[in-house]
Amino acid sequence: MLTIPPNISKLMISGLTQEIARLNAIGETCDDEWPTDFDPNDAMVYDSFRQELERNAGRNTIIDLKNYSKVDAFSMALLPGFVIKNLSELSLADIESACRIYAQYVAHRCTAMLETGSDNTSERRQLMHMLSQVIAFPGLDNE
Repeated sequence: MLTIPPNISKLMISGLTQEIARLNAIGETCDDEWPTDFDPNDAMVYDSFRQELERNAGRNTIIDLKNYSKVDAFSMALLPGFVIKNLSELSLADIESACRIYAQYVAHRCTAMLETGSDNTSERRQLMHMLSQVIAFPGLDNE
């Protein structure tokens, strides 16, 4: 289980709302000629996670990590970027909380991959990137 407190939920709701708007704008302007890194379904994936956070507004959101979820994975991967965009508005306690949640999520994903013996190359690449972001989490003295 992963617990996302209200302060981090608020940050993620705001960030996901902006990302959904960005993706929808791309979808509207590109017709069928999408950029290679664009998937029109991503906005729906992010919206699903955002709705879960909104349902729990003002209280902890509990994410069950027993099974891999594309919704969780895509949304959690954006957390460091949300911190960067809002760095001047976040307290050190908020940044530390976001880092702790992100690190817990990444540790769970790594453990699950090791337990299953998965050799999925794209999953490994994603996890290596996420691990590097844990080490250099924005807003913390990472020396």
